[in-house]
Amino acid sequence: MKLLLSIILVLIFVSQCTAVDVKVEGIAAKDFHRIGAWGWDVKIEKVISGPDDLQGKLISIYLTSANPAEYPPGSLDSNIKAGDRVEALGQLETIEPGDYNILLVGSSDYYLRPATGL
Repeated sequence: MKLLLSIILVLIFVSQCTAVDVKVEGIAAKDFHRIGAWGWDVKIEKVISGPDDLQGKLISIYLTSANPAEYPPGSLDSNIKAGDRVEALGQLETIEPGDYNILLVGSSDYYLRPATGL
């Protein structure tokens, strides 16, 4: 019984540490530049993959200055302007339940770019 409980606890811990990729579409609201991070706050209009409760929220989607050899950066289109329709693929960060960011670091496949399918 103790062994089974230990295995279940390990599986729960590992599942919470696993990165979850999300894909969303929305409207670029405001760009930001912070120490070591830059990106856009985006009003999410459509969740293609990821938690449904992302829809309707203002989510920060950003890059960081992490070591690119260890954490490959995705891309953030420099032509985005406030009000543009955008799409993003990135790693979901859960700040607390219902409060999220999307990180564009960890895969060169991640992106924030003008939407093509809206």
